Amino acid sequence: MTWAYVWAMIAWVLIPGVKRGRKLIVSAILILGILPDADLLLGSLGVVHRTFMHSFFFWIIIFLPLFIIFRLKSIPYFVAVVQHFAFGDLLMGRGVMIFWPFNSSLVGFNIGMPSLIDVAFEVAGLLLALGIIVYCGDLKRLFSIDKSNIFMLLPLLALLASALFFASHWSSVNLFASYLLSSNLLTALAIGHLILFTFLAVSTLQGLRALRTKKTHQNSVSSRHV
Repeated sequence: MTWAYVWAMIAWVLIPGVKRGRKLIVSAILILGILPDADLLLGSLGVVHRTFMHSFFFWIIIFLPLFIIFRLKSIPYFVAVVQHFAFGDLLMGRGVMIFWPFNSSLVGFNIGMPSLIDVAFEVAGLLLALGIIVYCGDLKRLFSIDKSNIFMLLPLLALLASALFFASHWSSVNLFASYLLSSNLLTALAIGHLILFTFLAVSTLQGLRALRTKKTHQNSVSSRHV
């Protein structure tokens, strides 16, 4: 998720001739960053993980209407999706069908997860994302009482779903916790995900507070007119 934000912001800055007045939709960037892994939930339908949903050409077709309607403004959101497999899975995973349907070969460097390089990239992504989000003023906006922050619930649920998916492969919570704490690398990854979870949860709560404040205000106004 954090690398999705980093690469989307880099793409946004590099796009020529685009007005910078409007902010990128952070919740959309974050959810798009893990969207290719939705194939994990489609196994019962015969969809194999890291196949066509991890292909450049699949997402080019999906984004084609957005390219036509929004033109350059849609590029950061496209980058948020493809960085997932073009950067993450290609380096760390066992291979992805990045050129499907023209080539069904699995391409990847297979560095391994978790590994020192993997954790280093995860930590670097988190730190870069935090730096950019503060520099661009998004941190203040996402921590403010604003009803638009309710959409941060989507990446929050996605993060929880992915955690539950992998945790479900263990026979017990205690076994999972013991394994997690058995390695400094795994512990570092857990801390990074906890920081991300906290960020998403606080932003979501601020969105809920805004909705509650608005409802309270409307009830107050209504009572005055009675």
